Amino acid sequence: MMSEEPMNEEVVIEENASREEATTGAESEATHRNGDGNGEAVGEIVDGEVETETQIETPAETIARLESELAAAQAQAAEAVDRMQRTAAEFQNTRKRQERMLQESLGRATERLLVALLPVLDDFDLAFRNLPDTLTQEEQAWVDGFQRIQGKLFSILSEDGLKAIELEGPFDPNLHEAVTNEPSEDVESGHIIDTLRTGYILKEKVLRPGLVRVAE
Repeated sequence: MMSEEPMNEEVVIEENASREEATTGAESEATHRNGDGNGEAVGEIVDGEVETETQIETPAETIARLESELAAAQAQAAEAVDRMQRTAAEFQNTRKRQERMLQESLGRATERLLVALLPVLDDFDLAFRNLPDTLTQEEQAWVDGFQRIQGKLFSILSEDGLKAIELEGPFDPNLHEAVTNEPSEDVESGHIIDTLRTGYILKEKVLRPGLVRVAE
């Protein structure tokens, strides 16, 4: 009967070392996962890499984060409202400025037109002041017709604010221009004796002063 060959001592040593290494690795991994009673679990080895655990917010942290996001949103909304209000105010100011400029332009154009038409009114006044003492019925009809034309013209101009300066009363240097100062038995001193050319006012602005004779 053949005797068994003795096991190689080196092979036995290597196998024992491998078992010890495997046991040590398993214990180390268990300690890494669960701790040895003093440590904390920080992760798990997956395919040789440590997988970090997802950190969960506490209720207080969640509330704080939401409050911060709400404050930021409110600030953005307030800024947007402020920009909108500024834009609206600028638009209103621009519109009012344009309307004012348009009214001023129309006012200047109206004033120029009225000033150009004043000589026409003067011609009517001059013609009616120099009428003959006696007129035939036909001539009087012509005069009446022209007086109606004068009245219609002045009525149209009055709609734009034109008014004739008073032909009588006390002299006012803001409204009248004195051509002569002469004594008068019938008119009080400083009052108008006669108006040589009618003056006109446009919306409280004197377009042209009246030419008058004033009693001393």
